[in-house]
Amino acid sequence: MKKNFNKIYILLALGLTLAGQSCTKFDDKMYSAYTEETFPKTPEQFVAVTGPVYTSARGFFDNYFSLQTGGADEVVVPTRGGDWFDGGKWRDMHFHTWSANHEVVAGTWDWGFNAIGTCNRVLSILEKAPENDTKAQTIAEIKTMRAWYYSLLLDTYGNIPLVTTFDTGTELPKTAPRAQVYEYVVKELEENLAALSEDKSTATYGRPTKWFAHALLAKVYLNAQVYANTPQWNKVVEHTNAVIASNKYALDANFLNQFRPENGAGDIEPIFSIPYDANRATGNTLFNRVLHYSHRITYELSVNPWNGWSTQPAYFDLFEDDDLRKEQWLYGQQYDNAGNPLKYNNIDVVIDPYGYNLLPGSDFDIGGADDGGRLAGARCVKYFPDKNQLNNQAGNDVVVMRLADVLLMKAEAILRGATNGTRAEALTAANMVRERAFPTAPNRLFTAANLTLDAIYKERALEFTFEVTRRTDMIRFGKWEDAQLFKAANAGETYKRLFPIPAKARANNSNLDQNPGYPN
Repeated sequence: MKKNFNKIYILLALGLTLAGQSCTKFDDKMYSAYTEETFPKTPEQFVAVTGPVYTSARGFFDNYFSLQTGGADEVVVPTRGGDWFDGGKWRDMHFHTWSANHEVVAGTWDWGFNAIGTCNRVLSILEKAPENDTKAQTIAEIKTMRAWYYSLLLDTYGNIPLVTTFDTGTELPKTAPRAQVYEYVVKELEENLAALSEDKSTATYGRPTKWFAHALLAKVYLNAQVYANTPQWNKVVEHTNAVIASNKYALDANFLNQFRPENGAGDIEPIFSIPYDANRATGNTLFNRVLHYSHRITYELSVNPWNGWSTQPAYFDLFEDDDLRKEQWLYGQQYDNAGNPLKYNNIDVVIDPYGYNLLPGSDFDIGGADDGGRLAGARCVKYFPDKNQLNNQAGNDVVVMRLADVLLMKAEAILRGATNGTRAEALTAANMVRERAFPTAPNRLFTAANLTLDAIYKERALEFTFEVTRRTDMIRFGKWEDAQLFKAANAGETYKRLFPIPAKARANNSNLDQNPGYPN
């Protein structure tokens, strides 16, 4: 399924060579080498020049993933007898006690704006290139990628600077209100949508198509009430309908198939994915975070996993035994690759989804001296461990948007009040997802009576674990301040629906205002 990987990444590597040695800091002399004779002209040359925009996307599965996931109810990263303390950063994420100096808060900001800067610099080259059909589409693709990056920062930080040109001047950008950033994102996506390719193939894999732009618009409009206090439910239905009507995508009968190490352009459900490779496109280390040390034997790995990330009991209990999506969880007795019971330090490796027993006097350390604490919590292997991983890097491509999300967004928007869709349509869309999870149990499908917003909220949890949607969903459904494992409800801290503007960013730019509620 990744047979064209070499060609794609040779082109991306060429792009890095042309653009300099970094995706965030470029050599001006390299760029000044572009002349009328050397500007990109062929599709392959345009792909090469734009490569840094797409290699930047791999940071999505690093700090951004941690920022969106670490404080949500789908995960807990407890201290395990000293392991995973990491300066207290996971505790702060879980208890919502982060500050403007938090490592993940700052790292995500840097990644996002470096990626946006890369888009701006690449656009400054493309806009000077000779006119041709490839130029118009490529510019639309890069502007769509820039809008995607901005949508991520809109969701997490809200009030951020809007920088849309590559400018070497000295004037520092000012903070734009969240509603203005929202308007920019939707305008940019709407204006560039028509110039994007409608093709779903190896040639467009990992690049934004018209269908990704529609799906992203639906996602942004779904949260418009949060972002700009302006609900846009009809817009959600409009754009989800466009994706559905394209007939380019279908639900994969095997839910987990689209996340396996060999996933890629041939998969039928993903609308936009980020390609990874253990050697040439690194950044997917998720398997290390979730697996117990002894799973090295189970999955024939060449490294010892880190044994940290697990799920909270209440979240695990959402999954019924006959729901096929429960197969993404590891729990109970574990086995080696020959089917023999696993042992670690002469203790049976029995993962207990409910075994979170705090050490006396601690609010987050579950111990590890007897390896008991290290066996607590079900582990998510939706992204199946890659036995061909190399130096802690896996080759699973990361799915950013897929058809199931489009279907559930449509159903939710109709339930919330969209007038360009019927409740019967909402029921059909939601049941397409539900039926895959319960293929032999028609009694588990939604009915007109039980398809409620609460049901959609639960279904999104069941469907999208570790797909970087949960925090956004919790906020939209008013659940972000609810109690979690070890954490009391924090109803009076709604300002934490946004993260603080990093202290380092504000030290470098005095024009950046701190988000309300955080110390100035």
